[in-house]
Amino acid sequence: MVLIGGVCIALSIYAKSNAGPDDASAAMKKGYGVTSTGLKPVYPADFRCSPIISPYASWIDVDGTRRDEIHSGVDVGRLGEWIISPAGGTVRAVWKADWQWGSEGALLIMHDRRDVGLKSGPKYYFSEFDHLDYEAIRHFKVGQRIERGEKLARVTRPGGNESYLPEVHWEVWEVDNDNLTWRTNKYGAADWWNESAALIDPLYMLGLDEPPEDGTSVKITPFVEGEDYSEFRGFTYILPCVPK
Repeated sequence: MVLIGGVCIALSIYAKSNAGPDDASAAMKKGYGVTSTGLKPVYPADFRCSPIISPYASWIDVDGTRRDEIHSGVDVGRLGEWIISPAGGTVRAVWKADWQWGSEGALLIMHDRRDVGLKSGPKYYFSEFDHLDYEAIRHFKVGQRIERGEKLARVTRPGGNESYLPEVHWEVWEVDNDNLTWRTNKYGAADWWNESAALIDPLYMLGLDEPPEDGTSVKITPFVEGEDYSEFRGFTYILPCVPK
């Protein structure tokens, strides 16, 4: 594995194909190795959704400045908004993290193929949420079941530091086994490791249910309470969208 921005990325990802698990999604790129996919979000016309403000594999931060390292996830959210689970899954880890902005909470949810409506491809997908208030998430227990659309935490600031703009950092990983090994990063905080984990663009998973005809324009699907998602493929949005 290699480190990008303090995040572990499996070296094996460079040997993988960028094709999707099904023919309908094969035109979309996944972005293995934290490479640009060209995927762009298209928000629903009948909802208001907080937009993604710093995309995957970008060098531009939420405040418009250039990053020190390429972005390993997406940043999204306004202060106080609820972050909701993009699919069913189980809590894999809850911990105190530090990626140089100060101590903060982090949450890792594991989705298996059934949770995201897929019959092939990686066995698991990990959703990691960073820049959370640890006290707000410490009640989650490893192995606890999480349902699609369940409230996880509210958007706050990296490290709880008032000098940073609000955001939640969301990473998505393809994973072939559920092993976790813990170590300490260069900031003295806990950092998980899985030898099979490979980062992908979250927009890929957001686009699986209705793959873009042009291979790039991903239609964002809001989570709507009471809707039937039993046949839904992939992820719904991680923030509530308000009907217009």
